This record gives sequence, C-alpha cells and structure tokens, in this order.
Amino acid sequence: MIKRRLPGVALLAALGLLASTASLSARPLSSIKERGRLLVCANPNALPFAAKAGGRHGVQLELELAQALADQLGVALEVGWVVFPNQIFSVDCDIVLDSIVDAEAQGERHVKLSRPYQQSGVALAFRPGVAPVASYPELKPGLRIGTMVGSIARVYLGKRDIATIPFTFEDEMVDALGKGEIDVAAVSRMAFAGVPDLNWSVAVGMRKADDALVDSVNTALGKLLADGTVHRIYAGYGIEQQAPTP
Repeated sequence: MIKRRLPGVALLAALGLLASTASLSARPLSSIKERGRLLVCANPNALPFAAKAGGRHGVQLELELAQALADQLGVALEVGWVVFPNQIFSVDCDIVLDSIVDAEAQGERHVKLSRPYQQSGVALAFRPGVAPVASYPELKPGLRIGTMVGSIARVYLGKRDIATIPFTFEDEMVDALGKGEIDVAAVSRMAFAGVPDLNWSVAVGMRKADDALVDSVNTALGKLLADGTVHRIYAGYGIEQQAPTP
C-alpha cells in the first residue's frame, strides 16, 4: 500500500542516490589520518537530510552522522557541497552517505560499502483533493508527478511509461505540491510495500577505500548504532531509524 505523507516530513536527498548512479573512484585510511580530515559529499539544499544554511545541517546523515563518524576516526569533518553526481569527481570526496546497497551495482562501480545502517525507500505525497492509491497501476493518466532528477523513483516510473516532472531540489518539489502545481511528489522515507525496487538499505559509500578504512567505518558505525547515536540523530529530525532488512 502506498502511504500518504505530508509534504516536507521526509525528503529524498539527491545525494542519497549517487552511489547508484555514478562510479566512485578517495583515499585509504592512512591518507585520511595523515591529512587529518574526512571529506563527505552532501547536498546543500535537502533538509532534513542535508543543508548548507541554517542552524542544523541535516540528519542524512550527510552531516550529523558524518561528524560522528569523523569523531570516531579521530579526524575533522570537511563537507563538499554538490548537487549533481558528476560533481563528486571534482570535489574528490572520501565518502557518500545513504549509498544504496546493491551488491551487483557495487561490484560494477568498484565501490566499497559499510554495513547498512538504515532502511529507506520512496513514497508518494498527494496534494489535497487527489485521492491516494494503493498501487502504481492505479495512478490515473494525466497526473502531474514530481520526482528528483536522476532518482530511482524517476527511473522506475519511466520504465513503466509513467511520465514525471523533474526537480533538482526537493524543497522546490514539495513547494510545487503545496501550490497545486503538481499532483503527486515522490518523497522518502516510507517505502512502497511490495515494490522491492523502491525499498532499500543504505550504507556509507567509500571511494577507493582500503580494507582498513572499511573496517574502521564499520567499527565506528557499530558503536554509533549500539549506543543509540544514530537513533538520536534521526529522531532529532522526526524520522524513525529503521533497522536494515537482512
């Protein structure tokens, strides 16, 4: 069943899909330690996941979790602000958080992933006056459906010949939904039950990492999950931290 979400409750960060759409090529642990900082790529305008301006910089976990990971590694955190996947290469970031766990795609991209730390996915938000539906086949022709550029939702719907309207920033998409400029917006985090393509686990994606970095990140994540830090970070943004599906 597709669950109705209120606009702005949880937005799909563009950076959350980068590990599924771009080959990642960064540094071993010794280099990060020598440099004294961990560089994470994050979207500057995707609250509650990440944001450049304002008092809080986002759960997703581009910043708050990334800061906790950097603290565990004993280095400072540096943020590379990117909007589009190809900017990862010019920024040369070390990690991308909320990387979708896909063993086959991971092998093709030569990307190393940490242990999963959250179950994620996509849901539809409907503007007032548009009745929610229980499955994709029930979406009526002519509905104006907003999706993020390069998102899995956009690809998934496109393969089923469902036209969508692309947005670069999620706040713009949600704002358009509130103004009635679109009828439906594909947002996260509640997933479509029974639609595996839109329900996934996420992890830390590491570019050109060595085993020492992967082990260190996994150890750090284990501690942050065990002591409730990850749960508290999500809860601070009104999001339930869900254990990844095995």
